[in-house]
Amino acid sequence: MRPIAAVLLVPLLAAAPARAETCTLESLHWLQGAWSNTAIDTAGEERWVLLPGGTLAGSAWETAKDGTPHFVEALSLAPSDGKVTLRLRHFDGTLARAWEDKTAPVTFIASQCSLQSVVFEGVGPHAGERITYARTKDRLSFVGEFIHKGKPHRVDLEMSRTGD
Repeated sequence: MRPIAAVLLVPLLAAAPARAETCTLESLHWLQGAWSNTAIDTAGEERWVLLPGGTLAGSAWETAKDGTPHFVEALSLAPSDGKVTLRLRHFDGTLARAWEDKTAPVTFIASQCSLQSVVFEGVGPHAGERITYARTKDRLSFVGEFIHKGKPHRVDLEMSRTGD
């Protein structure tokens, strides 16, 4: 009887859903590194570094087709009220003008984490928006589901890890 019970348990265990990881800063350290955009026809990069104390700081940029800077982005991942919080701000390519509110960053809270993926949900004026990162080996995907002027806007990026 034991061999039969063991055979029956294997399919049940294989079908069990993967356990969601707790969203902690440590569980998101897989974001570290420099990631070059590969699915757009202009140059771009996103970079995440681990700061002393365990928080993550990020930066991103993209050029226009003529090579001039299109935008620069500053990002941070840090705990706030017991939740992993992503804060970001975009600037034009010359850093002369912030795209969003000048007094408050765009804020997202980590809502779902697994071994190498995370979903952030927008809060405040960005409620209903979502950012998803997922890593597979040396590839990082970014999916942004935003609302601009009342209309949904989706951004899909595929990035490859650079040598940095």
